Amino acid sequence: MKIPTFLKWLGGKRKLLSQIDHFLPSKINRYFEPFLGGGSMFFYIKQKYNPRHCVISDINEDLIESYKAVRDSPKDLIKNIKYFERRNSKTFFYEVREKFNGKKYCGIKRSAAFIYLNKTCFNGVYRVNRKNEFNVPYGNYENREIFNVETIFLASKLLQNVTIKKQDYQDILPKLKRGDFVYLDPCYDPLKRTSFVQYTPDKFSLEDRKKLFEFMVKARMKGAVLRLSNNNLDEVWKLYEAAGFGVYTVITCRTVNSNIKDRGEISELIISDRRLNLPLQEIPIYSRGSKYL
Repeated sequence: MKIPTFLKWLGGKRKLLSQIDHFLPSKINRYFEPFLGGGSMFFYIKQKYNPRHCVISDINEDLIESYKAVRDSPKDLIKNIKYFERRNSKTFFYEVREKFNGKKYCGIKRSAAFIYLNKTCFNGVYRVNRKNEFNVPYGNYENREIFNVETIFLASKLLQNVTIKKQDYQDILPKLKRGDFVYLDPCYDPLKRTSFVQYTPDKFSLEDRKKLFEFMVKARMKGAVLRLSNNNLDEVWKLYEAAGFGVYTVITCRTVNSNIKDRGEISELIISDRRLNLPLQEIPIYSRGSKYL
C-alpha cells in the first residue's frame, strides 16, 4: 500500500502503521480524524477500509487549505510548486517565509508555498511564534524532493468526496454516532519541558490535557470507537487506565531532538475506548499496562 503523504510532519505515524493496525476495528464506515497533520493514518484507513463517510480536520488553516488544494486542484498546485522548486535556495527560502508570514500569497500559490516551506525547512517541523509566524529555519538538504507528481495525484484521488475542515477537535463531538471510528494524534503532553509542542502560539497546558480526556469520555459515551496516540507519560497512562480505557505501548523512533542522546527508539501510548483482547504473546511490539517495553 502506498501512503501518499505530500508533507513531512513531525510526529507522523507512517512508520507506526503496521503496529497501530493491530488496534484497528474490523470495519470502519464513518471515520473522523481531527488532528490531521501529515495524514498517513487517513491515507491508510481510506485504502484499507474505504469508509463511506470521512471527516478530516485540523486547527491549522494553511494545512487544511493545502489538503483542499490537493483534492480539488492537483494540476494547478503542481504548477505552482514547480515555481518554488526551480528557485529553491537558502536565500529564496527566507524570502518565501517572509512573504508567507506577511500574507503575500493567497489561494493555490499560498498552499504551494506552504508545501515548499514544509519540505525545505528543518525536519518538517511546524512551529510558530507568539505572533503566529512560521519561524523554522532552512534545512540545508542535498537533493531534497519537494514534491512528487504521482504522490499528489494519488492523494488527490483518495481525498475525493472527503470532508476537509478547519476546526477544533471538540467540534466533531456533536456529529459522532455509535460505531464511528475516531483517531486522535494531538501534539500534546511533552515528555520534557523542552520537548516540541508549539504547534500553535499557545503551548499545551494541564487544562488542555483535562479537556482532551473529557472529550474522550464524552465520545465514548456516544458509542464512538476511539484510538488516541500520545507520549508515554505516567500521569497520562494512569488518567486513562483509571477511567477504564485500554492503554498500550508501541515502539517508535524519534529523529528530531537537539540532544542526540534523546534520539532513537521510544515508546508511545495507544489509548482505546475500551480494553482490547489482543494476542500480546504473538505481538511483542506492545504490551498492556506497562510504561516501558
